[in-house]
Amino acid sequence: MMKLRLYPVVLFLLFLGFSSCQGSDHFIADKKYRKKVREQFAIQKELAKNRSDTLFKVFDLDLSLTEKEALEFLYAYMPLSDLADYDGDFYLKNVRASLAARDTFSWGKTVPEDLFRHFVLPVRVNNENLDSSRWVFFMELKDRIKKMTMKEAALEVNHWCHEKVTYRGSDGRTSSALASVKTAFGRCGEESTFTTAAMRSVGIPARQCYTPRWAHTDDNHAWVEIWIDGKWHFIGACEPEADLDLAWFAGPAKRAMLVNTNVFGDYSGPEDILIKDSRYTKINTLSNYTTTKRVTVRVLDEKRAPVDSAAVEFQLYNYAEFYPLHRVVTGKDGLAGFTTGMGDLLVWAARKDKFGFQKVSVKNQDTIALVLNETKGVVRSMEIDLTPPPEISVSASVSDSLKSVNTRRLEFEDKIRASYESTFIDSAKTYRLSKTLKLNPDTLWHYLKLSRGNWRVLVDFISGIPEKKRTLIFPLLANISEKDLRDATPEVLTDNVENSFQFKPLTSDHKIIEPYILNPRVDNEWLKPYKGRFLKQFGSSSVQGFRANPETLVNWIKENIAVNRDANYGRAPLTPVGSLELKVTDPHSRDILFVALCRSFGIPARLEPGSRVVQYLLNGNWKDVWFENKPEASNVRGTLALTSDPHNERNPEYYTHYTVERFSDGFFRSLDYETDPQVKTFPCSLRVAPGYYLLVTGNRLPDGTVMASLAFMNVAADKRTDAMITLRKNLGPLLSLGKMDLPKTLPDLTDDKAIKVNEGKGSVIALLEPDKEPTKHFIAEIKMKKQDLSRWNGNLILLFRTGKEKDDFIRKNKVDLPDFCQFALAKPGATGILSSSVPRQSVKELPVVFYVNPDKVINYFSSGYRIGIPDEILKVIGK
Repeated sequence: MMKLRLYPVVLFLLFLGFSSCQGSDHFIADKKYRKKVREQFAIQKELAKNRSDTLFKVFDLDLSLTEKEALEFLYAYMPLSDLADYDGDFYLKNVRASLAARDTFSWGKTVPEDLFRHFVLPVRVNNENLDSSRWVFFMELKDRIKKMTMKEAALEVNHWCHEKVTYRGSDGRTSSALASVKTAFGRCGEESTFTTAAMRSVGIPARQCYTPRWAHTDDNHAWVEIWIDGKWHFIGACEPEADLDLAWFAGPAKRAMLVNTNVFGDYSGPEDILIKDSRYTKINTLSNYTTTKRVTVRVLDEKRAPVDSAAVEFQLYNYAEFYPLHRVVTGKDGLAGFTTGMGDLLVWAARKDKFGFQKVSVKNQDTIALVLNETKGVVRSMEIDLTPPPEISVSASVSDSLKSVNTRRLEFEDKIRASYESTFIDSAKTYRLSKTLKLNPDTLWHYLKLSRGNWRVLVDFISGIPEKKRTLIFPLLANISEKDLRDATPEVLTDNVENSFQFKPLTSDHKIIEPYILNPRVDNEWLKPYKGRFLKQFGSSSVQGFRANPETLVNWIKENIAVNRDANYGRAPLTPVGSLELKVTDPHSRDILFVALCRSFGIPARLEPGSRVVQYLLNGNWKDVWFENKPEASNVRGTLALTSDPHNERNPEYYTHYTVERFSDGFFRSLDYETDPQVKTFPCSLRVAPGYYLLVTGNRLPDGTVMASLAFMNVAADKRTDAMITLRKNLGPLLSLGKMDLPKTLPDLTDDKAIKVNEGKGSVIALLEPDKEPTKHFIAEIKMKKQDLSRWNGNLILLFRTGKEKDDFIRKNKVDLPDFCQFALAKPGATGILSSSVPRQSVKELPVVFYVNPDKVINYFSSGYRIGIPDEILKVIGK
């Protein structure tokens, strides 16, 4: 069984006691920087005065000078969420664990003070909820790596991470490091959060690096950079290689337009600084990976005079929207700049009621003049072609013997993780348990299976619920997210069963009650119990007043909760309880607080799908909530009626082929309909707030180029606006990349005689690497396109390098793949055979994917990481 070793409490206290005796020296040697920290600490102390005892009483303890200054540094620069939801004892334990790591390992003495300060000491990595991983991981790893060099230790820690966690996609909320271990999987943002936390726990400077959007494919990626013996190196999180600076994303990173990271505190390193805030520093590390260029924009008014204080965004097409990679404000000279890669961007600038935009091809341009000559309300359409940076080959400098050793280690680590996963509850135990709990066995198994390592928590929660309230258990579990099933605590779940209906809901519709009263989740906040707390704090009389007129609750929040728009840079929302205790919050967390309060009082409330406007239900109608900037036409909607052009080769998908964006403050922002069923079929009618809208469509070609269209339109109150989604066609001929007579070639690829080829159909052949993220993306998309591929019903042949890979893959995935999918063990020379079939292409990384048409012509080829391969193949088949 895989587990984190649990050390006796006495040993842990001794460890903390030892740490607390260390450090009579200044944590910050530079007097000027120390003064700056203390000034910022005073600002934060005033900001958090309503949680003063909880946060700052720790300074009354007998702290060493090192501990005191380290704590002051953490407090001085932590985001608002960390002031709201954690206490001083938690931060002191983290400080002592960090200092203990520095004293324990030989490299602790070699890490410069500023790097330790910014890349070891900070607890937060991303927007995860914080946990006790710092000292848990330290105790688990210290004996394993203590006698190693810094480089050896870093590689070993990543192997340890792979023992615990592997890649699987999930929603946008980032699990804590310990929750990822409990689940045994995570998306790249979670893997890199976990790995960064693990590296820091043993005193190795680490930072999560992130390309927020790729230029060549519709996705993003996060990984880890670690500082080893004087230099920063990259690693794939939970994807250990035989050496540093080796990863499947090394090639894609050469086509990136931005690689960035948020650095805790006031940092003055050598990297390109994007944002210098009073609490954090955002840096651009793209030049570590590829050729870069600085693009300068001069923003002009219609008289060609420079525009001061114009907001400028450098936007990249991805997920069928124009995503802002960087935002900057011009000075009196009207200039703004950005260092980026060699692809195309859309530069958009706005000032007051004027805006302007222009495509820039970075490879060919370094300076552009952008005139603010556009105003909202103009109806028009246009087409733009956008090209990503060119593909650049990457050569790996590691021997085959080292690769082989590493591969064997990965296989062993997979077994360790699988052994842990085998401890999860199975269907047989669940069926026996269901009799004791008097619950439907199939439904119970559904939720316990999804909960993975958190299944005992769910069982404890269910067992503690009185029988008369057990009818609420499954509706509650159905409305929280899958990730909540994997990391929610019994206290959270019990709070909602016990306290959701202390007051009669203001509706009898269970389709409203369950998601918008019983459900504790509002958006992407950390779930902590709040309903019982709120009911006790406000009392019956106040609650009855809020129920009679929810606008009085809006006013109460306005009067009692201050809003700070700058202090919560970490993007982790404050919990509702945290906002209420601190009495300071950011706008998004304030919205979450309002919804949480309403649900506690039996008032249905939500963030509206698409617009994310705060709403409550009164007399059967959803009412908009505006804490500021209330529009003239509040609570009214118009209709945006979308149809799909009958000539489209594919049914358009939201965030793949199109998005709808609404104009606000000079820029368009996408409405979030990603999971909304109404946009999955056409025609569809969206009820949206009146305003100026942009319909973006895009057709991404195999080389990464995008054929985009922009259609600007107005939606009026109680009126209908019609818009047709037309995906531009690639009018060029199908690619002819080579020839493959599959029936004759198949014996060279595999010895499996069971593989049959229908020569009247086209064929998709793929050589896979199932344990790596690029293959996992490809297979996940095959599953998503199962229905479309089944209509095609051609040949789909998946090849594997080892029999174990094949057998494990079939066991885990076969049921979700098209019925006609065939699986075979590839011969050792299969890669060379496939490569020779496309002489002008390069087989660099797996998966290698071909489409061969019935005439034996190869019309499609992909090697390595790419999103949307099944969709691209279906377009080729349709053409």
